[in-house]
Amino acid sequence: MTSSHSFPHYRVSGPPRERGRAYGAVARREIESSMVGYARVFDHYQGWSWPEVQRRARGFLPVIADFSPAIADELAGIAEGANLQIEDVLALNTRSELMFGSGSAIEPLECTAFCLTPEATRTRTYIAGQNWDWISHARQTSVVLEVRRDDGPDFVTVVEAGLLAKVGFNSAGVGLCTNTLISSHSEGKTAVPYHVLLRSVLDSDSGKHAADRIAETDRAISANYLVFDRSGFCTDIETTPVAGGYRRLSPTGGVLTHANHFLTAELTERDVYLARKKHTVDRLRAIDGQLRGRREHTIETLKAALADHTYEPNSVCQHPNANMPEAERTCTVAGIIIDVEEAALHVAPGNPCTTPWSNYHIGM
Repeated sequence: MTSSHSFPHYRVSGPPRERGRAYGAVARREIESSMVGYARVFDHYQGWSWPEVQRRARGFLPVIADFSPAIADELAGIAEGANLQIEDVLALNTRSELMFGSGSAIEPLECTAFCLTPEATRTRTYIAGQNWDWISHARQTSVVLEVRRDDGPDFVTVVEAGLLAKVGFNSAGVGLCTNTLISSHSEGKTAVPYHVLLRSVLDSDSGKHAADRIAETDRAISANYLVFDRSGFCTDIETTPVAGGYRRLSPTGGVLTHANHFLTAELTERDVYLARKKHTVDRLRAIDGQLRGRREHTIETLKAALADHTYEPNSVCQHPNANMPEAERTCTVAGIIIDVEEAALHVAPGNPCTTPWSNYHIGM
């Protein structure tokens, strides 16, 4: 179901290959648009043709298959359903590895995330969320994907079409928010890709299991994973692509927040994202100012926090700059709030300051 004020909402079910085919078929238009958008981005920053992007993405398939044969099967199904090559779908799902591992100066703005524990919410439950900021073409290619299955928890996620998962939660009560990080280590090495690890969180039956798997996996790039569940588990995992390159952070005063710089400085000799985009510190300061020191947060106060324009134009709620080249134009693609106790996903498809919010529940 769709409307002018919501992302397409697609439901798929069945075993991995079958649900992959269904996903690829129903989201074919958005997947093709995403390929066009990323072809433009890779040409603009790296000078790569799409066949070159495909070639580089192909190398990740054996690693993915070793990590999760079911995920590899699902990716193949997406390609079949969308009538594309498997390399096309791999390119979308490894776009972060290809971008940040190429050595280019690509500088997309990224995300501001939070999780509140019961001491900071009126309902005395865990509520998390973020603004997902990315290249502006993602506003036209993102979907709300709901997956029903017998081989793991059902889940719902806001994601670019063709990708396995991004921000969301599952029927076991496990939720996920995330931020890009870029270290001075070997970003983009041939290891388990970022979006495959994001999906692994939504495949998990507990927040602890999800967090442990992230920590133990050979990761392709740096990233930040904010993982929580309705049992009371809540942690933030900063990671790099080196063995043992992770640290777990806990809430303070009922609040856990993160932007795009490392809070654990010793994880990297040089924080590459921070060096390029110092406003990540301002965004973290702004979201802290909205959330800390208050004990009665509601969904409405959190929507207001994600609409914050302090430090504009580099604010928590980021608007596209029409003066930037299209391949470099970034913005808030969506505001997202997750209430795992109510099993509700609240989504503003665009800038939260102006876009109506929609609610999604698994199976409804």
